[in-house]
Amino acid sequence: MNLLAEDIEQIGHILAQRYFTEQGWRSTDLRLSGSKIIGAVEVINEQYSRYPYMSRDWYVENSAEKSFHLSNRWDKLTVLARLLQTCPDMFDFLLKINDQRSLCIVKTLQSDLNRQQQNAIADARRSGFNVYIFRASVPESPDFELEEIVGGISGRGTFR
Repeated sequence: MNLLAEDIEQIGHILAQRYFTEQGWRSTDLRLSGSKIIGAVEVINEQYSRYPYMSRDWYVENSAEKSFHLSNRWDKLTVLARLLQTCPDMFDFLLKINDQRSLCIVKTLQSDLNRQQQNAIADARRSGFNVYIFRASVPESPDFELEEIVGGISGRGTFR
């Protein structure tokens, strides 16, 4: 059985997420939470406009979305949100490694960076982010076995 390209990419995504977890790195899946990061800027602006006696940095540090944006200062959050707005769907993960935030693109060995991703990497680097490219080797045709266990004495068969 051959996998579709989107299946291969999804498996690469799962491998990357598992690797980050095993390394003890904090990570945010931007495909799932990118919009929450952008929304956090609006929420913090609203809070600040209502209660300006607290700094925006305080609101960032104490925001419910902090587990997504991994920021502790207003300027860092706005730079990230601006980058995600200008380069939507270009990055797969936001990583926090030893207090350094980085971005990650997941690729399989069968795929290369396109021009938009190359431009997004350049924008991210200008914004102060390190960028990782996680390359996963995912076979197009994985091996598997399907076993059927049926009633009776000799009901076991293996299909390929």
